[in-house]
Amino acid sequence: METVFITGANRGIGLGLTRDYLARGDRVFATARKPENATDLQDLKSTYGEDLIILPLDVTDEVSIADCVVATAHFTDALNILINNAGVDPVGDSYATFGKLQSESMQAVLLTNSIAPMLVAQSLYPLLKNGENPRIANFSSSMGSISMKQSGGSLTYCASKACLNMFTRGLAFKVKPDGITVVALDPGWVRTDMGGSSARLSVEESAEGCVNVIDDLTINDTGRYLVWDGSEHAW
Repeated sequence: METVFITGANRGIGLGLTRDYLARGDRVFATARKPENATDLQDLKSTYGEDLIILPLDVTDEVSIADCVVATAHFTDALNILINNAGVDPVGDSYATFGKLQSESMQAVLLTNSIAPMLVAQSLYPLLKNGENPRIANFSSSMGSISMKQSGGSLTYCASKACLNMFTRGLAFKVKPDGITVVALDPGWVRTDMGGSSARLSVEESAEGCVNVIDDLTINDTGRYLVWDGSEHAW
């Protein structure tokens, strides 16, 4: 049985991952900013009981992160998997395009997509060190690939994922001596509120693929940039 911590688990890919891990008998710490409004998670709780622990977490708030870690440690002294899934995409935000960029809007995206995953990983580090074959999957995007960037759009979102990739690469080498595997993982273009209805993948397809990739990770994979189907991603 794996012990899994997932950020942004109240909808989309995070919810799909939560369902998959619970269905196979794992224990999941599912986090959301407002758990009382996470009706799908509450429904899962009624089915899976103590295998699902729902915790409040605002990944942009260091106090919230600290409180969530304390709550997690109340239930377990070890984690096997951390999935940093929570993220934002300012599509439709008039300040997301060049010519209208604003510092405050850009910083908000970078805080959620780039900085927060590192702060969460740092706070959960002691529990991960205690886990068996501990793994961290930072959910990136094809839009974070510098070599694949061929347009002038989505500047802040793309930069935030490229930044996350560099953080992931550095963290991978930092914690490798502890036996913790760290990867950047692209879940693909998924039909979620963020991905839109025209996206290629269903939540179920992406979640299943991501679970399979994470299952197969070993310390020899640390620092890699992978896709949901297990293929290598161009940096």
